[in-house]
Formats: sequence, structure tokens, C-alpha cells
Amino acid sequence: MTASTANESAESELSKDTLFHLLGNRRRRWVIKYLTCEHRAELGELAEQVAAREQGIPVEQVTAQQRKRVYTSLQQTHLPALDEAGVIDFETARGTIEMTKKMQELDIYLEVVPERTIPWSMYYLGIGIVSCAVIVTTAIIDAWPFTAIPALGWALLISLTVTISGAIHTYRTRTMRLDRHKIPQEVQHRP
Repeated sequence: MTASTANESAESELSKDTLFHLLGNRRRRWVIKYLTCEHRAELGELAEQVAAREQGIPVEQVTAQQRKRVYTSLQQTHLPALDEAGVIDFETARGTIEMTKKMQELDIYLEVVPERTIPWSMYYLGIGIVSCAVIVTTAIIDAWPFTAIPALGWALLISLTVTISGAIHTYRTRTMRLDRHKIPQEVQHRP
């Protein structure tokens, strides 16, 4: 790796201080969550979504005052900070916001793991380990229960497990987004 490539790589990654600064504000976290799902938004739409989230109400019940307060805050403080870090492209003249590839660096810190569950990454690692163990054991040990199912059957079982897990993961991820019809769980249980 050349010196210029190393410098470009270091510049493209967010520092820990920048990560903590950007994620240290609830409104910015909600902006990140929303854009991760929608990829692009208008400032007015985003302000309504964030205001609804803060108030714990559906978007339709957001008042003009609530929307304006969030709109001003986003426009003057939060979106410029995210834009300066290169996490979003904020077109101030048009009021459009679009996520960049750097958004993925922040999104990973926002994965919600409810109590008594494991993160999806650990779940998939477990599936991989169990699958490898079954395949190796089937190849080495020629005894029941491994011989009860042919190799193609094991491959199909593993494929179905991964596919069904991926479908459930996708569904759960989509239900945790800033939704126009549901009050998010973390807002419902606010102190």
C-alpha cells in the first residue's frame, strides 16, 4: 500500500471522536436510522419523522410547531454535522438529504438487540459453525443419524436454514425502522 493510498483510507474512515460526536445526539441517530432505510429524504419529511419519533406519536399527529422546531434544528445543526463528516450529502438549497457509503460505518452501531437475544452476526456465525460441524462429521462418521439423511438433504437443510433466517432478519430489520404507522418501541418506553 502506497503512502497516498494509506492517507486516502485514513481520511475515508471516521475517527472514534467523530463517531461518538455524531452518534451522541438522539436526533442524529434517528436521521441515520431513517436514511439507512429510505436512503434519501426531503428535509420537511425528515423533520416530521423525527418530530413524531420524539413525541411518540404517528406522523399525522405532528403539529406545525413540533415540525418547525425539529426542522430548524436539523437544518442548522445536525445535518451540517453529518454532511461535514461525509455521512450524508445535504443539498441546503433544495433541502434534500442522501446517505453516503460512510453511513454504513455509523449504522452498525445502531443495531438494536433486545434483551435476552443475541445479535444477528452471532446467530449467523452459529449457523456457520453448526453447518461446518455437520458436514465434517457426516464425511468422517458413517453412523446414524448422519447416514439417515443423504448429503444433498443436509445441503438443502442448511440452505433452508440460512434462507429462512435471512428472511426473518430482513423482516425484523424493516419493522424496526422509523415507520409512518407505528410508534417505535424505544419511544413508547421513554422515562
